[in-house]
Amino acid sequence: MNNKGFTIIELLATIVILALIMTIAIPSISGITDAINRSQRQNIIQRIEIAASKYANDTGETLFFVDKLITEGYITSDDEEGFINDPVNNKHLNCYLIRINKKNRNYKAKFLDDKDYEVDNVCDPSVLNDINAELNIVVLNDGNKVDDITKWLTGNQLTLRVVSNTVIIDCLNNNCNWTSSNGLNELGVDNIEINLNNINSLAENRYTFQMTKLLNDDNTIKRYSASINLKIDNEAPIIYENEIKISDPFIYTPEKSVTIVASDGKGSGISGYYLEKENIRTCNNVELEYQESNVFNNITENGKYLVCVKDNVGNISSSTININYIKS
Repeated sequence: MNNKGFTIIELLATIVILALIMTIAIPSISGITDAINRSQRQNIIQRIEIAASKYANDTGETLFFVDKLITEGYITSDDEEGFINDPVNNKHLNCYLIRINKKNRNYKAKFLDDKDYEVDNVCDPSVLNDINAELNIVVLNDGNKVDDITKWLTGNQLTLRVVSNTVIIDCLNNNCNWTSSNGLNELGVDNIEINLNNINSLAENRYTFQMTKLLNDDNTIKRYSASINLKIDNEAPIIYENEIKISDPFIYTPEKSVTIVASDGKGSGISGYYLEKENIRTCNNVELEYQESNVFNNITENGKYLVCVKDNVGNISSSTININYIKS
């Protein structure tokens, strides 16, 4: 009977083959596991977003941590400690943010996975304090967002739009009202259009938005409001033609100097002056280079001159003067 066993070479060959199989199989198994974990994570996020939409519908909140859904009973945690865990990296999902958007009457939640705000197993409350605002009013001037509403505005039309990170602006199901110091009273909308041509050319008005919301949890009433002051300047500066000063107006000299006298009253203030011998150009020509000083020296030609004055929001006034008695 032949009981011949494996030779050393055969054993080594078997080990090499097994090693090759393991090299191929382990990454494949790992890839399958990663795919399963990623799929599970997406399912968890979808479950969170569904619960968040319902929570927003009940409370009106539009920015909160996942943890809020657990503590308020809208979703169950994975363990007794109250955590929802990420199957991809085993980290907690409790302190990721949820943002709610509303289109018509539909609430849509978005899980924000760009940053985890957990500090020692607790969500950092200062994050919401930094991000949240009850109501804000965004101002669009002829379609362009106004970054600094403390400055004077000019144009044809302003749009005032209410936004918030903490409450759904819903004027279909709640009472909304716009008022202003110049008599505006408009109901039922979250944004308004202001035709600047229909108000005083120079005015400072306060606009206020209010929304009265019935809270579903205890049938209480909560009022939200926001106000802004807007300074409108659609009035061009006044050029005092009779007070414009020409040096030695009736004496022949090689050159003259001109001092333009103008005022912008209580408006945005004068930003520049311009003077040139009259030709086909007008004061609205974008190529004109206005200067801060109202004094123009070294004028050496007789003739009619164009006078331009511009205020800080771009309103422009024009006039003409005659300069004579220049000896060439």
